[in-house]
Amino acid sequence: MGIRGQLTLLVPGIVALALALGTFLEVRREQRESVEDFRLRNEKVLQSIGVTVAVNIAQNDMSGLDTLIAQLSESMRERDLKELAVLDDQGRVLAHSEPERFNTIASDAFSQTATQVEGVTWERQGESFRISVPAVSGIRWGTVTATYSLDRLGAQLARTRLRLGITSALLFLVLGAILFVGLDRLVVRPVRTLQTAVRRMGEGHLSTRVPPLRGSELGELTNTINRMASALQHERENLERSVTERTKELQDANARLERLAVTDGLTGVFNHRRFQEQLQAELLRCERHKRPMGVLMVDVDFFKKVNDAMGHPAGDELLRRLAEVLSIDLRQTDLIARYGGEEFAVLLPETTKSEAMQVAERMRLAVEEKINDGKTPWPAKVTVSIGVGTFPEDGKSGEQVLSAADQAMYVAKRQGRNRVIGARGVIA
Repeated sequence: MGIRGQLTLLVPGIVALALALGTFLEVRREQRESVEDFRLRNEKVLQSIGVTVAVNIAQNDMSGLDTLIAQLSESMRERDLKELAVLDDQGRVLAHSEPERFNTIASDAFSQTATQVEGVTWERQGESFRISVPAVSGIRWGTVTATYSLDRLGAQLARTRLRLGITSALLFLVLGAILFVGLDRLVVRPVRTLQTAVRRMGEGHLSTRVPPLRGSELGELTNTINRMASALQHERENLERSVTERTKELQDANARLERLAVTDGLTGVFNHRRFQEQLQAELLRCERHKRPMGVLMVDVDFFKKVNDAMGHPAGDELLRRLAEVLSIDLRQTDLIARYGGEEFAVLLPETTKSEAMQVAERMRLAVEEKINDGKTPWPAKVTVSIGVGTFPEDGKSGEQVLSAADQAMYVAKRQGRNRVIGARGVIA
């Protein structure tokens, strides 16, 4: 057999072996990267869900938690979700995509491990993939576990193997034909060009395109690869855009939930919980920098008469208008909250006793003038009694300052209402 015949057999054989090996390695790499990408994407989703779950548990909103898990389970079915659960630190199921699993104990090894470790855990079990993340909002409130099916990912990898196999077969045929014309000019150089472009595409540079090559077969192969690269680039851009949009939606939802968690639903000002948190934080800052802080306790005089005479809807409207009027003169650094019932609490950082008394008096006058403007015929003149306490003058802790302001407010009530009284008997 001549050299031409030997090369005809030898080179295609080597090329075929190389292509088979390359395809095998590429498939393995694609499989590893696909599973890792699958894990990372779902891990980020679960971490976002974990914040919302922690807020629900912290508020003891179990019905809201059940609704959240049900909605998420339904919306994530298309992302191969099989099972979604929330566990406490003992492995008890607080919420589950399958309602019958509620309040049972998750006794499998993965769930038990997930409730004990601090970070994210994952495990592959055949064609299932399990991930767990801690539900954290300040502290850890539980654990979110999810089980995903890898069937769709396996089908995708099978298509990838088929596509790579077809590409390899085409390349093998092209190389076999070119060998008859000339190894260097018609084989080595084009293969190197193809190799460089495909390698860059494999590295993630999907904007890379194979330049035109001589020969109809290589030209067709070039067009196929370039179309494939364009399709992959377009798909990746769509995927990245979709992930960005979904991430933003989750962030917006979390922000809305956070606002709801610290806002009074009737008046729109902060709630009792947020006031207590901010009071403690501001107190630490004042202690560190040796700065004063004022606290006002505001109570509506004879509020029960409004409810009795005009009904609770009128009382609610009065509270909403009061919240607007009391907020008018406040700075951006100040905080007003509905403390409970018809009581409001105001936090005034960087404010001395005399300054806090002036703010309180302006509030009292604003209520007297703006609420009783004749637009709403209240059964009696609406006024407020305000107690003023300051740090460090009236207490060394948030509880002490708040108590001093509260006691001063009751003194204002006893002295005839519609007035401002400071702790230790100071009168505005």
